[in-house]
Amino acid sequence: MKLKEICEHLDGELSGDGNMEITGVSGINEALPTQITFVANPKYIAALATTQAGAIIIGHGVPGNGKSIIRVKDPYWAFVQVLQMFSSDKNRRAFPGIDKTAILGENVKLGERVSIQAFTYIADNVEIGDDTVIQPYVYIGEGTKIGADGLIYPHVSIREEITIGDRVIIHCGAVIGSDGFGFAPVNKRQHKIPQIGTVVIEDDVEIGANTTIDRATLAETRIKRGTKLDNLVQIAHNVVIGEDCCLAAQVGIAGSTTLGDRVNIAGHGGAAGHLTLGEDSVVYAKSAVTKDMPPGSHLSGFPARPHKQQLRIRAATRKLPKLLPEFTKLQKRVAELEAKLQELEDAT
Repeated sequence: MKLKEICEHLDGELSGDGNMEITGVSGINEALPTQITFVANPKYIAALATTQAGAIIIGHGVPGNGKSIIRVKDPYWAFVQVLQMFSSDKNRRAFPGIDKTAILGENVKLGERVSIQAFTYIADNVEIGDDTVIQPYVYIGEGTKIGADGLIYPHVSIREEITIGDRVIIHCGAVIGSDGFGFAPVNKRQHKIPQIGTVVIEDDVEIGANTTIDRATLAETRIKRGTKLDNLVQIAHNVVIGEDCCLAAQVGIAGSTTLGDRVNIAGHGGAAGHLTLGEDSVVYAKSAVTKDMPPGSHLSGFPARPHKQQLRIRAATRKLPKLLPEFTKLQKRVAELEAKLQELEDAT
């Protein structure tokens, strides 16, 4: 598309050749002369002098490099919008209809333009909304409801009686509604507790590859609107994840824990069971929350504690190799002084 069309879509300020044909989007170091790139991080400003990109999205006040420029308030968000414009998402959503190899049960209700692709199995009483795409080798259990404009990638398993909202994306290998990990120890043996609850995935949620979300024991496990789960995330039974949360790879949330809205947990972090983590909290990588935390908490370490406190602890720990010899000297000196004091007391 023409550069001026992109500029109009972004509501930006154009400087340069508006009739330039832009064929794609790329990073600043990899971009070709027919592609558009962006600079949002100051450390990449120097790359403006060497980039081969035909056009660049930058912020107000950032000097150009003589090439065609689109100036916007937020270059990163503008770049996301351009990626959406050039996205191949439409190709992934092609081929509405039911593939001849798919198996559909009784009383399955499909909306308009639904795509059911090869070797998919859909059980009885399933409902799927308009424009949703079910890619190959997907399993959807009895009584499950999936909203409109969804995208379910291959090898996803969605168990029975699950509710999924509109515009939900579920990546390859994810399992929604597996049994919660519940067992009762009796007479030195573990007895399975039936997991008869459900999972509710609200609108605009994205679930990463090989992520698992367990069904509740009795009520529901709920992932609220707009939350994004990375690959290999484990959500246990009866967990509630608030709106617009982001959980990075290998995060684990134990049973019956509640995360408030806009909680961010970095890779390999997690939370123990039966606790509440307040809204707008941040848990840093490889940290474990073990007790209730108020809104706005910034936590790190194991067990997780306020991040600034954890940084002070780490700084003090780094000084230990130097402090230990000094401590040993002081111990020896104190022992010598105590011995001399004892000698004086004995002499008197």
